[in-house]
Amino acid sequence: MIMQGTWEISFLVDRDAKILEGRGACSEHLGQSLQSLIGRSMMSFVAADERPHLRRFLGQLDRPRAKRAALVSLQSPTSGLRSYAMEAQAGRSADDNWLLFSRDIASGEGLDDLDLPLVMANEGQFLRLVEMAATQAQESLDLTTIEIGGLSRRKSLSGLGIDEAAAFERSVGEALAGNAFEGILSNPSRGFYNLLHEPMKSGDSIAENLTHVAAQHGIAPAEAGISHATMSVAPNTDLSAIRDSLGVMQKRMPGYRDMEKSPRGKLGEGQIAAALGIGAFLLGMVAIAVWMMM
Repeated sequence: MIMQGTWEISFLVDRDAKILEGRGACSEHLGQSLQSLIGRSMMSFVAADERPHLRRFLGQLDRPRAKRAALVSLQSPTSGLRSYAMEAQAGRSADDNWLLFSRDIASGEGLDDLDLPLVMANEGQFLRLVEMAATQAQESLDLTTIEIGGLSRRKSLSGLGIDEAAAFERSVGEALAGNAFEGILSNPSRGFYNLLHEPMKSGDSIAENLTHVAAQHGIAPAEAGISHATMSVAPNTDLSAIRDSLGVMQKRMPGYRDMEKSPRGKLGEGQIAAALGIGAFLLGMVAIAVWMMM
């Protein structure tokens, strides 16, 4: 499904799905002027059950074999839900993309039919997404931090092979993504997760669901070691307050100190070896240059 100049509306959106620019008859299709849409999240105009899939769609656009077209349902106060063909095209930079929408729908797969990879926001993006959601929310949302001790402290699952542990980790991610509001989810360190979700999906019920996920992989509750903490995010809560509250919750996790010592920022053995090799090569080049000048 490729559109060639048949679009009705298009938007330049960043990785957070924030609208940066727009074109077309926005008032006709979304019930609002283009000017009022700038700075808002594209998620607001997508059917609620498709928003997590759009998050995945945007997250995979920088991959070599990214999927760039799908059917999506857009909603407006005047027209309700209507189906559109959507195509993603390169934006003005590596951090944004144009999303083109057409009512001329011949065929195609829906967002929820695409086999899209799970997307985890980095911490900066996660905080921005939570703030954006709070800005546009009519009611409070919940923010939950979860630690899977069996993953954060690897000895807890010493009986599992590498592939089995990886399968469990994937199942945890998928289960959390299914509960995350608009797919807003992060994995700051192995075994640690943050997600925004609706209050009706309580932190307790999410943790209980993860216990069932663990059981499906033959992991007992004691081995899984699931801990969690939840806070409420009121509408218009600012980023600094969200960051501070998230920090307080993370410190309540049993493995918080291990999370702080996470080697994510350190060089691995292969990286160290490569750095030493490059250093030796540069020293050799300097030595040759000095010898030639003598």
